[in-house]
Amino acid sequence: MVWGAIWIGGRSELQVMERDEDSPKNGYSACSYIKILEEGLLPNYTPGRFFLQDNARIHIAKITKAWLELHGIWVAEHPPHSPDLNPIEHVWKAMKSIPRRDHRYLKDLKDNAESRVIFIRALKAVWWAVPQGLIDSLIN
Repeated sequence: MVWGAIWIGGRSELQVMERDEDSPKNGYSACSYIKILEEGLLPNYTPGRFFLQDNARIHIAKITKAWLELHGIWVAEHPPHSPDLNPIEHVWKAMKSIPRRDHRYLKDLKDNAESRVIFIRALKAVWWAVPQGLIDSLIN
């Protein structure tokens, strides 16, 4: 799972989330989400701007809400079941076509540490290949 932030004229680095060993089924938790926010959101957040996220459980957990409030991050209300209102969802969709065009070798990767490094490097390249003009128009 990856995390990234977009805004008019820019974007964050793409962050790769780590699974939380303490979560059910070794999945992602509010704690792993907060770690990503510390690495990706805090360096890029401008006070007074709204941060938009969806209503995933880890996003709306009490601990996450408390962390966002502690750091003065304004969170925009987001209606449930409305991913089309969040411009980042359209960026993720745009990203899906780029590997088929620019990184065809990804389909041949194995399930090992070396392939994971290659895959993450390609994901980050794909993130930066999305035109900023598209991001700006989605936000507008």
